[in-house]
Amino acid sequence: MTDRMAAAAENNKREKTMTEFERAEAAQKSFDFYYRSDDPNQLYNNTWPMQDIDKNSRKFNYWWLAHLMDVRLDGYLRSKDEAYLESVIEIYRYSKNRNGCTLLHEYYDDMLWNALALLRLHEINGERLYFDEADLIWHDLTDTGWNDYCGGGFAWKKTQLSYKNTPVNAPFIILSCRLYRLTKKQAYLDWAQKAYEWMQKTLVREADGFVEDGINRLGDGALDGDWRFTYNQGVWIGANVEFALVTGEKGCLNRAEQTAKAAVSLLTLPDHQVFTLETQGGDVGLFKGIFYRYLGLLLKERDIPELRRFIDGSTNLLWKNCYDGAHLLPSGDWREPARENIDFSVFLSGIMAIEINFAIKG
Repeated sequence: MTDRMAAAAENNKREKTMTEFERAEAAQKSFDFYYRSDDPNQLYNNTWPMQDIDKNSRKFNYWWLAHLMDVRLDGYLRSKDEAYLESVIEIYRYSKNRNGCTLLHEYYDDMLWNALALLRLHEINGERLYFDEADLIWHDLTDTGWNDYCGGGFAWKKTQLSYKNTPVNAPFIILSCRLYRLTKKQAYLDWAQKAYEWMQKTLVREADGFVEDGINRLGDGALDGDWRFTYNQGVWIGANVEFALVTGEKGCLNRAEQTAKAAVSLLTLPDHQVFTLETQGGDVGLFKGIFYRYLGLLLKERDIPELRRFIDGSTNLLWKNCYDGAHLLPSGDWREPARENIDFSVFLSGIMAIEINFAIKG
């Protein structure tokens, strides 16, 4: 056996014997190995390998960093290692400073991802600052984002108030329900109900629970029926679970399950083991990770064997094909090893799936 074959055999043996905890820990450390920047103005490089340092340093992926906070919180909840919380606080301070010393932004969905991560941080460490940041974002949406175009709903961004989409309205419902659970203030629940009813009526297909991306993007009142993205299904799943938890309406869990099954049926490859390649990178690289996050939330409330098998099987493929025995480098297509430039959005989807697989098994 050649040295290369022996090394491959050893890597395969180790991959099979690693626990879910060890996989998650290796994934988190691999992210730092590939993406941590030597440039303090950048914090994390956007792509590996980094080829254009000047271009890379100018790119501020505000919402990617919000999800990096989320996966660091996953790491803390799994391990209780305080270094994960220190990382979250570092990312928060960096993002706020680079965004002009505020988390308020043109894009409502980008703000919401930050609010959701920071509210989780508040629940873990109890510091009021992080609750206040999440609450400020919530109020910015209710003050400026809702209008009567398309019968209601929150706008995607402040410069296009007539365009409404799932990536804003569903995370808003999640945030509102969590704020209500913590405070019992009726306004949070009332707004959650208002956004939920609009979304269900406007963007969710009654026949199978599949969630459309948005409406009126081109000013013609049309649905974006061709934009079939995993994260839209994920956040609607999360909205239903959170709404069920605060209202006791178990029918919401049925809707969440219906949407989850529709997503796996319609958006995976023919063998239903992994999602189709939505993109090699960019923002869309994060989409399937968001689906895994909120599918995990559903599976904590309801045992659905076929969906548990989907998470377990797809993360096993990710590990088999993208772990080299020392580091994980997720590709856009988990059936194959990474071969080209990999955006850190793509990597975050891999970490999310692995951390969620640990969480639902634990």
